Amino acid sequence: MPGDENPVTAAAAGAVTNDVTRKIAHLARMRLSEGEIEQYTKELGKILSFVEQLKEANVEGVEPVIHGIPLDAHFREDTAVILSEEKTKQIVSCSEQSLYDQFRVPQVIGGE
Repeated sequence: MPGDENPVTAAAAGAVTNDVTRKIAHLARMRLSEGEIEQYTKELGKILSFVEQLKEANVEGVEPVIHGIPLDAHFREDTAVILSEEKTKQIVSCSEQSLYDQFRVPQVIGGE
C-alpha cells in the first residue's frame, strides 16, 4: 500500500490525502473507485475539522459522561454450559459443515 504511514496518525495531523484514504479503505477491506476515494478524502477532512472545533470547547468542570441515561450494567456470570453428547450432535447437525462436533465456518480474516 502507499506508504507505511499510520492512517490514523496522518489523518489526525490534518493530512487527509487520497493515499491515506486508500490505506484506510485497504484496512477496512473496501474497494473504492477513484471518485469514491476523492469523495471520502473530502468527507474525512470535514470530520477531522469538526473534531478540531470540539477540541476548542471549554469543558472545565464538566464531569465525563459515558452515557446520557444512567444505566446499570447487568452482567451474567461467564460459565461454560456442558451439553449432553446427544444435544451437541443435534445442534451441530444444523450447520452446513462441522468437524469434531464443532461448527466449521469460512475463513474471515486473512482471506483474499
